[in-house]
Amino acid sequence: MLVIQLKPTDRAERYLNRDNIELLRLETVLNFISKYIDKRKKAQLIVITFDIDCRKEDSEYYFKSKHICIGGISYNDKKVRTRAGRLKYLISCLMHEFRHCIQEIAFNKDASDVTYGDADVKKGLDAYKNNPLEKDANWFESKYATKAYNLYRFLKKCKLRGVDVSAIDVSKCR
Repeated sequence: MLVIQLKPTDRAERYLNRDNIELLRLETVLNFISKYIDKRKKAQLIVITFDIDCRKEDSEYYFKSKHICIGGISYNDKKVRTRAGRLKYLISCLMHEFRHCIQEIAFNKDASDVTYGDADVKKGLDAYKNNPLEKDANWFESKYATKAYNLYRFLKKCKLRGVDVSAIDVSKCR
């Protein structure tokens, strides 16, 4: 069982605060999804450095250092003009890069399995598209991005503030 903890950089914290995105909710979504991927009984804490760089064009995952950098969020793109659009984009990229993290941890893949360069990514060449790690990450993103977004929105709506849990009579809840 993996326990995911996101450690945001200062830049990521500023971005998350500006768009009112809660890091705890993102961690909860990642932990929920990882529960169904890694079925080991032993708990393993995974600390992922989380960065958001609006100047970068593409998102990246750095093997061994467990560092996710989300890029490509700009206000000029039609998909990310609204807060909801930026959240969808962020979660979609996060799912893709998180899968690379899972590939490293659960499936013992490393940077040597990456058979493409930056030029291949920018040009969209077959070396990038046909890489098994990228095919898997793209499949994972397409399968879980919408579910993760919906789960995040649900968790955001169900937020309880100022509730005294000890005052709730559990016997009446059954």
